[in-house]
Amino acid sequence: MVNCQQIYYFFGTSVVQSTPLFILSRHWQETDSGVELRFWLSGPDGPQCWQLSGQDSVCFVSERQVERWQAIWQRQKPAIRQTGKTFKTLMGDTAVPVYSRSFSQQRRWAWQGKEVGLKVWEEDINPAERYLMERFLFGSVQFDAQQARPAQSVPNLRPLSIDIETAWFEPGKTPDLYSVALAGAGLARVFLVDQGQAKQTLDPTLDAHWFGSVRACLEAVIDAISSYDPDCIIGWNVVDFDLRILQQHCDQVGLSFSIGRNGVPAAWRARADQAEHFYLEVEGRQVIDGPGAFRSAAWSFDDYSLETVAQTLLQRGKKIDHSDDRVNEIERLYREDLNAFVQYNLADAQLVLDLFAQAGLWHFLIERSHLTGLAMDRAGGSSAAFNTVYMPRLHRQGYIASNVGEQQLQTTSPGGFVMDSIPGIYRNVLVLDFKSLYPSIIRTFLIDPLGLQEGLSAPVAETVPGFLDARFHRQHHILPALIDQLWQARDQAKAEKNAPMSQAIKIIMNSFYGVLGSNLCRFFDPRLASSITLRGHEILQKSRDFIEAKGHRVIYGDTDSVFVHAAGHADPEQLGRQLASELNAWWQAKLRSEFDLACHLEMEFETHYEQFVMPTIRGTEMGSKKRYAGWQLSAGEYRLIFKGLEAVRSDWTALAKRFQLSLYERVFRNQPYKALITETVLDLKAGKLDEQLIYKRRLRRSIEQYDKQMPPHVQAAWIKRQQQPHWRGRNIEYVKTVQGWQPVGYISAQLDYEHYIDKQLAPIADALLHFLSEDFYSLIDDQLSLF
Repeated sequence: MVNCQQIYYFFGTSVVQSTPLFILSRHWQETDSGVELRFWLSGPDGPQCWQLSGQDSVCFVSERQVERWQAIWQRQKPAIRQTGKTFKTLMGDTAVPVYSRSFSQQRRWAWQGKEVGLKVWEEDINPAERYLMERFLFGSVQFDAQQARPAQSVPNLRPLSIDIETAWFEPGKTPDLYSVALAGAGLARVFLVDQGQAKQTLDPTLDAHWFGSVRACLEAVIDAISSYDPDCIIGWNVVDFDLRILQQHCDQVGLSFSIGRNGVPAAWRARADQAEHFYLEVEGRQVIDGPGAFRSAAWSFDDYSLETVAQTLLQRGKKIDHSDDRVNEIERLYREDLNAFVQYNLADAQLVLDLFAQAGLWHFLIERSHLTGLAMDRAGGSSAAFNTVYMPRLHRQGYIASNVGEQQLQTTSPGGFVMDSIPGIYRNVLVLDFKSLYPSIIRTFLIDPLGLQEGLSAPVAETVPGFLDARFHRQHHILPALIDQLWQARDQAKAEKNAPMSQAIKIIMNSFYGVLGSNLCRFFDPRLASSITLRGHEILQKSRDFIEAKGHRVIYGDTDSVFVHAAGHADPEQLGRQLASELNAWWQAKLRSEFDLACHLEMEFETHYEQFVMPTIRGTEMGSKKRYAGWQLSAGEYRLIFKGLEAVRSDWTALAKRFQLSLYERVFRNQPYKALITETVLDLKAGKLDEQLIYKRRLRRSIEQYDKQMPPHVQAAWIKRQQQPHWRGRNIEYVKTVQGWQPVGYISAQLDYEHYIDKQLAPIADALLHFLSEDFYSLIDDQLSLF
């Protein structure tokens, strides 16, 4: 099997790489001889199934409660065994492992024990996940003398995109199925259901097929999926909509929805927190939902609709443009223009394929799997990723993980430190930024769940002080070393221009703080999170003091950055680099002197704004927070940077955004700006800007549920419902008229131009004019009096 000898390092594990196989999916089932594990692997020779029989499930019970546990076991008579080994818990208990031949039996007796106050840990980890985790089989595996060892691979995955079209969807009801589109390499096929409409001639260039019944259509779709044999099934809301509705139709006609390898039916499980959402397991395949994958990779959009994401990344979208009319238009095409309908259905499926490729999501998901052991279909999963990389190392230190909710400390951990800003308009503002501040604090101050438990009982000289009376052991810890290895791996990824790997590592490192501060995590402890954030507060404050002692004013700071006014300096960028270097040297000396610690804090000179505006809080003289605008020279061109202002917010009109961009650019370029303000007001009142006056909002729930408050977008939505009774859209476009809020398409009154002057133009203008000793209303009154 060995075809090369290349050494890879991953989380400190050195492995000899033979033929690497990517772990596509993991499954388990119970048999008379124990738990059977199945892992589907992708390699050069196609998919393979690695099967292990006679496996145990394991959890841990309190040693001092074993006799009480034995009473439960005697009643249930589960097939279990124990060893003489003991483990410690992070809460100070002693635990013993219990090995079960049945995972479901383990869950039952564990639940009964908890009902009577007995303690059990890690009973919720399923056997397949446990097997991979404890052996550090993250993402890929290779076999050496029949032993499975960690590996890395670059799989050539075979994705299939699926999109269905139905009648109008109403929650709780199964809509009529119109068509199913499948798109993949060499495949672009649509399966149509005959709903009694007039037959139309299909374009022979389209791979579209009629079926006389839903059952016949479903059978053909299942056969096509089996023949194509994808590694991954993708789509947009593919689990809770497309595949769920296909499952419902299969149930109605008595057909097995066998879309897994070897003809295994899809397996569904309702989410405990959201009954209308589901987990889906498909044998030998991954089912990956587009919005979840983009969120996992830290992509940000105004919304995560397929149309918005596609327009942003591909500069093209769905075949039917207007979202509010889309349902009715789909109905019309299905009845009257079948060729256009087929093209629309197929285009949606192809869009998802193209988006995954354009955004590099496959590379990202593969690299994330290698780093964390998470399956590619896991959206988010920060806590699960932390568990997977941390727990096997904790076990090797003789400890086990706590239960969610076991830590009872109620202290709230503060967020990042945000300084009071000094409002004004400035020339030459420098932004100095700590590189990955929270991970570097973990590395430097040895913050760690195990280190906390060991440190609280160790001599003070062997510990590093934290906050909330925390102390961390100088030698016994896990997380700082993990961060250190991830840091080095990210530096290597950057050097190799491996952007997906770098992004995956960044997301994972930054998630560790959030996990430790979440009471939904096994390792939650406010002393951990506070020792990170409060140390961050201290670092930012002392860095500000250091800079100001050098004679430079700090006008703002936020979490990991300080904004320095380089007033009158001949070379601001040289000053930025100098301050960063001096600050790094100062921190290194300070931490060595005060704590005897190596410093991993790294301040970088990030940005030079030639001009900069820090606005006031509207209606006050106080400086705002998380809101500013800057004028930056980048790659030979100037560009405007907005943070938190109207130009980058989705809840302001196009008028406001364009006005703000134009106004700030003129002021920053030292160009006349008064005429812009006057002309904008005149054009607005003349009706020349009506297309820019549309508000766009998303309804977070059905309009019937807005029973106490009726915000503007809901008022407009009610009017749209009255005019279009079957409308159940989530996005609403509307305007302000002299008769109130009205939806686009049903505007019956004159637009309220004074509203747009008062609520859209004036706030934007005055935020800047305030520093120029001007006033919006005085200016437009003076200027308009000339006309």
